[in-house]
Amino acid sequence: MSDFQDRVVLITGASAGIGAALAREFGRKGAKLILLARRIDRLKELATEIDPTSDRVLTFACDVTKEEDLETAVNFARQHFGKIDMTIANAGWSLKGDLQELKVSDYERLWNTNVFGVLRTIYATLDALKQSRGKLAIVGSVKSYIALAGDSPYSMSKFALRALCESLSQELAADGVSVIHICPGYVATEIRQIDNRGIWDEDSLDPISPRLMMSADEAAKQIIQAIDRGQKELVMSNYGKLVVWLKCYTPWLISWLISIFKIKVKS
Repeated sequence: MSDFQDRVVLITGASAGIGAALAREFGRKGAKLILLARRIDRLKELATEIDPTSDRVLTFACDVTKEEDLETAVNFARQHFGKIDMTIANAGWSLKGDLQELKVSDYERLWNTNVFGVLRTIYATLDALKQSRGKLAIVGSVKSYIALAGDSPYSMSKFALRALCESLSQELAADGVSVIHICPGYVATEIRQIDNRGIWDEDSLDPISPRLMMSADEAAKQIIQAIDRGQKELVMSNYGKLVVWLKCYTPWLISWLISIFKIKVKS
């Protein structure tokens, strides 16, 4: 079993969902944590839960659309812990709607977090990762392989992250930095309760059947195991693996199934 004791792990989007679950699991394994998110109150509660002494957990109010937020947090964290061994670019949200219902500015808002926010996170931590010969994990989605009607902004952003991972895994190999692309399926998080303005509505109902969803805790365990094994990619859930297999080897079949059943993401 791997020992994460005293490894320094930076996680964006750490206030809820997969990010918070990863923080708890890494904390149980003895890692030191740098937790970034916009909701600092949630981060502080999480930090106290993981380590009541607060010696092993740093929290920062950070918006990944703002380069200065990331640079300030990373610089302080490096001074405090002396290194960063792992970066997990997890922050992201989803925007739904047909092309004709949306504007270019809607796509830009989503991409500013989901794609450029990931890039800003990488730029802010890359020197530290090179020094530690560390690991970079980018949280994408099974939708990096398949796009449905009504979901073009989100799927486009996740397709872009898959391409980024493929390129960076080659570019950074000489520096000893390993890259892993994480492809969750449906995970029980708040992402489907966030509206097209990026605002969380805790009263909105999740349209996905619980039978199709994985818990955030289970997702975190699988992600950490894949990182520990040095995998290049992790596709999560059986249906996720099936979708990716069909898309890669029988794309005509999955296109036919989508057209027959008129599968569409509803806004």
